[in-house]
Amino acid sequence: MTSRWQFDDPPNTASFTTSFVLDGAPILRVYHDYDGGWQLHGPPDNLATPDVARIVSLGSMIAHDPSLCELHDLPNGWLAFRKSTKDRWKRQKNNPFPAYAENGYYLEDAVWMTKHRDDVHPPSEERRDNLEVGTYVKLLFRFAAEDAQRRDKQTERMWVLITHIDEDGNYIGTLASDPYNSSTLTWGDTIQFHPLHVMEILEEDGA
Repeated sequence: MTSRWQFDDPPNTASFTTSFVLDGAPILRVYHDYDGGWQLHGPPDNLATPDVARIVSLGSMIAHDPSLCELHDLPNGWLAFRKSTKDRWKRQKNNPFPAYAENGYYLEDAVWMTKHRDDVHPPSEERRDNLEVGTYVKLLFRFAAEDAQRRDKQTERMWVLITHIDEDGNYIGTLASDPYNSSTLTWGDTIQFHPLHVMEILEEDGA
């Protein structure tokens, strides 16, 4: 393991791998789940069935394969893969939410943003996970690439009306604000988002 820990998650973070990896199979696929969990898998033919699943610490996997340090900034909801340990990691979006390359914007993780801004105060996890259709929530839209240097006027906080909840507990809604700094979005556009994106809930009078 490198002397300086680069991951946001601590070394003792519980992560999933398989008995194949623990028995020596190379790590060729890494998933950073949208809820922040890590999965580290071998070749595609090493199926990750429940009987071979194992829980390990993230730090032990870094010690096992130091090349995983290259993935310290892999965003939530993305995966990294390679054909062999001699190849470079490639990254790929692994979630249904907006991405700058596809949509011209992406949604900030409001919980993650609390580590970097003192004016972002998302609701509790319980409230974020149990919103109802018809609720207005405020999301943070960033009109720049996920890894771009941050500058003024790249982000806007806008309201979205929840219209549907999918089988995975993600929300679908329509934009209920007019963007000031971008023509990428307009009022009424459909937005799919995760509970982690919710930075504020519009409270009803008397709530």
